Amino acid sequence: MEFNYQKLFLALLPDLLVVVALFAALGVDYSRMRGSRLVKRYQVACQISAVGLIAGLAVLLLQLTQAWSFTALASMTEGQLVLTRGTLTLKALLYGMGLGVLPLAKRDQITPQVSEYFALLLLATLGMGFVVTSRNLLGAFVALELVSLSLYAMTVLNQASRASAEAALKYLTFGAVASGFLLFGLSYLYGVTGQLDLTQMTDLQHSPLLVLAYLLIFVGLGFKLALAPFHLWAPDVYQNAPTPVAGWVGSGSKIAAAALLVAMLQPVFTSPELKTELIPALATLAVASMVVGNLGALRQTNLKRLLAYSAIANAGYLLVGLMAFTAEGNTSVIFYILVYSLASLGAFGVIAVLTDTLGRDAEISDFNGCWKTTPGLAVAFLVFLLSLAGIPPLAGFLGKFYLFFAAIGATPEAATWHDGFYWLVAFALIMSVVSLYYYLRVLKAFLVAPADDEVPVKTGWAAGITLCVLAIAVLALGLWPEPLLTLLRH
Repeated sequence: MEFNYQKLFLALLPDLLVVVALFAALGVDYSRMRGSRLVKRYQVACQISAVGLIAGLAVLLLQLTQAWSFTALASMTEGQLVLTRGTLTLKALLYGMGLGVLPLAKRDQITPQVSEYFALLLLATLGMGFVVTSRNLLGAFVALELVSLSLYAMTVLNQASRASAEAALKYLTFGAVASGFLLFGLSYLYGVTGQLDLTQMTDLQHSPLLVLAYLLIFVGLGFKLALAPFHLWAPDVYQNAPTPVAGWVGSGSKIAAAALLVAMLQPVFTSPELKTELIPALATLAVASMVVGNLGALRQTNLKRLLAYSAIANAGYLLVGLMAFTAEGNTSVIFYILVYSLASLGAFGVIAVLTDTLGRDAEISDFNGCWKTTPGLAVAFLVFLLSLAGIPPLAGFLGKFYLFFAAIGATPEAATWHDGFYWLVAFALIMSVVSLYYYLRVLKAFLVAPADDEVPVKTGWAAGITLCVLAIAVLALGLWPEPLLTLLRH
């Protein structure tokens, strides 16, 4: 087949536009603007980054209208990339969410070299895009490490905070170990199958080495998803990283890791024996994550730390749908991680705006009476938290419904797991009820508790638009999810 460079260029154009914006933003601090005020450099770097992401997003939307013309790219690049309506949709949503993170940056928590922050943000977004489109073991691993290294650096950008440096060190240490486990798992998977292309791994034959490969992969990706017991980094990183960075760690990186895990497990569908071996491991991780996440959140007074434990619990819910080993289960997993990430990013956005006014890390009690001082912000936060709690008619409710429905409809081959995962779904429902308690604690502070100091919170127009769009998206996907589900199925 003749290699079509024009088609390759068009397929990679969104990424190339982001790369151009990345270097342009990085150059702000290394140009004539170096002597300019911090606020000015911040504005210029932010605008350059926004232009790059908007341009990349526009091209992605154009590609979505004719995605069929790019499906041949996988064979052209020997399986490095698979561009379908589903993967392009995920990539477009990541670019859009990255655009939403830009105005949430707090200048007082970012290094004076502001271009570093925006360059790293674009680099992480670029890596996430490659993760969700890659079906090559090596390519996916490199893209995932690109994301991880960028997030490690972003976590430590708050140079005035010693806690931020400690959190970044813990993040890097655990991440390096997890990457080692993941690389071992991928190498064993390649050794058994003789394939780097996940789409070519068909008719897997059960073997102890293959089971070990997937267990090692679960460890590596379990760290990225903050599954228990690989979650120890999450509370400190969420609390001590700059709030926009914590929001990006808790949303964009989760989408990339979940998409990769779904792709990794796709070859298992045709191997009943392998599924029988992996189901107990996935069930154990799911139960442990739900217990650790929900019970840990009950004790928290810091809102960012509470959201960290909530992320652990939600990662457990995610595995419930994944264990179905069906196409519908995979779709439910991707849909759930998307709606969760939108609500999580929105919640962190509200926290970023409020803590910027306080000038310090905020506790739940600091948000007392926000309903009176900032009603618009309180409404947005109400939407985000209720979605995370799974309350209808918001998207979080439908996300959990699809996950649990996929699990109930599954019929595992192992006799001990016969007739679907009713017990696991029942346990997940109980844990969801437990989660209502700590979400209602936060809502009580916002809506009921009297304000200590009625100081109005100033929300910038860009941050306000971002939070408004996220809240509308969470509500719209709860009322009308079919368009997104249709795209994800392809």
